[in-house]
Amino acid sequence: MSKIYANPFFWGEPSRGAHYLQRTEEQEFIAAALEKQLHLIISGYRGTGKTSLLKYVLRRSPSASIYLDLSFVVSRADLANLLLEALENGFPEVKESGQTKLLRENDHDTTLSPVFDLWYKLVKQSNQKFTIAWDEFQHLVKLKDGIIGELRENLRDRRGITHVIVSHREDIMHEILDNNSNPFFSRHEHLVINNLDLIAFNRFLTQRFRRMGLSDFDLADSVLKFTNGQAQLTQKVAHSLAQLWLEGNTTRLLERTIIKMLKEHNVIFASDWDNFGLNEKRLLIGLSRGNSHPTELSFIREFGLSATSTAHNTVLKLLREGWLISRDEGYYIYDPLFLRWLQNGGGLS
Repeated sequence: MSKIYANPFFWGEPSRGAHYLQRTEEQEFIAAALEKQLHLIISGYRGTGKTSLLKYVLRRSPSASIYLDLSFVVSRADLANLLLEALENGFPEVKESGQTKLLRENDHDTTLSPVFDLWYKLVKQSNQKFTIAWDEFQHLVKLKDGIIGELRENLRDRRGITHVIVSHREDIMHEILDNNSNPFFSRHEHLVINNLDLIAFNRFLTQRFRRMGLSDFDLADSVLKFTNGQAQLTQKVAHSLAQLWLEGNTTRLLERTIIKMLKEHNVIFASDWDNFGLNEKRLLIGLSRGNSHPTELSFIREFGLSATSTAHNTVLKLLREGWLISRDEGYYIYDPLFLRWLQNGGGLS
């Protein structure tokens, strides 16, 4: 079979169209929550496909919706501008009438309430359901200038808009949104997203590899074994591997792909590494060498952790931040590419 000349894989943005792998159960859960106008919290490890899933449902929802990417919000002014742009996209007439221009001239260091007041008013007048999706919500917590409290007061118990809050930091979601003494919403649903079904993902990969002329029946299995079925990483590995094949490489494709990706990610991983504390570095190095029980005395002695409590607190911190995953048999580094980087001595150079 001859090669095709277009890469059948895609990464870098949320998957859509033929690149999106269906999640029937989760899609139905989200759609039902939006239909009932129940606020929704979506959590799960990085790269599990939360954004792709949510955008898939929003595109097919009869309700009007706005998607907010909070990744680059570093100030109150950033958030105000993002909200006003979204407001203009949802209701173009407010820009034409000059209402958003007036709001932009306000001092948002004081309050964002006028923005939300106008938004709720417009939704009420439109007599339609409306959804706002807040992706990467944990970035707002870093602002630490009363934003979370202000959002709680502006979003809670106001009808017309259903809010979907997305974050990989489940600990932050629980701390802020499930506070019984001061709840964010009077009622909400919570959906945890896991990795994609491996059988369906294997079929998805195999079909595209064969379409390219790659007839190695174990290739999809090998890719998924390396990525542990992580949606985003698997798409990126498959894309890079397919690109090598299209460029004329025919042997050791997966290993060549991993080496190439390690070079591309070296600066990012090195920067992440510099931000770790000494105990975090020691614990991660220990895990990268196959030791999965960091609170045992043998691990603590070998890798220089001062005490069991130190190891325990370090594990909890890395779990919260998404660097580790807990399984019945112990703790493991979540990102297999970062694990390989450490195994190749990246954290020691």
